[in-house]
Amino acid sequence: MLPRELTCRHGRVRPSSVVRLALLGLLAIGCTSATNPPDEPPALQPYRAGLTDDSLTAGVRRRFRIYVPATAVPTPKALVLVLHGGGGEGLDVSILGEHPLAVFRTVADREGFIVIYPEGLPALDGRLGWTDCRADNLQASGSDDVGFLSALIAQLRQRYDLPTSRVFMTGGSNGGQMTLAFAARAAEQVAAIAPGSANLPETALAGGCSTGPSRPLPILLTHGSEDPAMPYPGGCVANLGGACNRGRVIGAEATRDFFLTRNGLSTTPSSAETVNLDLSDAGPARRFRYDGAAPVEWWQLVGAGHTAPSRTVLIPPAPVRGAQNRDIEFAEVVWSFFASRLPD
Repeated sequence: MLPRELTCRHGRVRPSSVVRLALLGLLAIGCTSATNPPDEPPALQPYRAGLTDDSLTAGVRRRFRIYVPATAVPTPKALVLVLHGGGGEGLDVSILGEHPLAVFRTVADREGFIVIYPEGLPALDGRLGWTDCRADNLQASGSDDVGFLSALIAQLRQRYDLPTSRVFMTGGSNGGQMTLAFAARAAEQVAAIAPGSANLPETALAGGCSTGPSRPLPILLTHGSEDPAMPYPGGCVANLGGACNRGRVIGAEATRDFFLTRNGLSTTPSSAETVNLDLSDAGPARRFRYDGAAPVEWWQLVGAGHTAPSRTVLIPPAPVRGAQNRDIEFAEVVWSFFASRLPD
């Protein structure tokens, strides 16, 4: 006997004595629907609230972690991709209390946006990282990270039905350089970027890496004036062995000036301020704003090294990274900049 209600892959059908033979035929082929053909892929569903690990195939299987606060259900205010640095931390930068990049989760709880932590692939030294625009980085894996991040953004926009004007990207160190690389090659996919402790390459790969973003793009930058890994005046990146095998970068101020020119802005700041809330750290944070349709916000962290600035996740100084600025919270200043770009 046929059930009173037959559940199909694409809907429900109520049989009658007239159509029982037809339904038997449908059962044999899996049951179809005129409005939803069998080969139509199922719609991607939003993630549950909380922290979820997932993956997608972009050439190879790639992992990411997503944090959905209750305040972002059912409709998030924005999507913020946060890229870890090189050195093997990977998705662990999302662990609260252990890394300044995890503070984006705390800000998201208050503001109602979703945080995504993508994971890079192992570099030649075996540690997780990104293939950015440095043509002379002999340690990079050569992976298509722009393709991976593009596929991830496309999937998330489909899940949440959000426009590009609500998609943002940030990251620190190698993640900051990957943010710059993504902007250079896929500027149309993000509304604004915020690389931390990252300078532009001295020798760039061909294409967008050499020419820069295809359109003026709002950008916030943070640079420590005493960064031993991403040298403020330019030079070799993380040159611990002295071989300069991670490539060379231009200086922090030259990186800022590149975007001022690309965005058609004056080299004279529209405003400047000094933040010095922690008198025990290496020096104050100096903020310079360059206003326009595609603004630039530049934070010079006086005396600071490579670690992302934070007031809540305190990282002790070390020769390889220098001292941390503790006057500003990286996640807070980045989100404030992104929020100012959100559509009404």
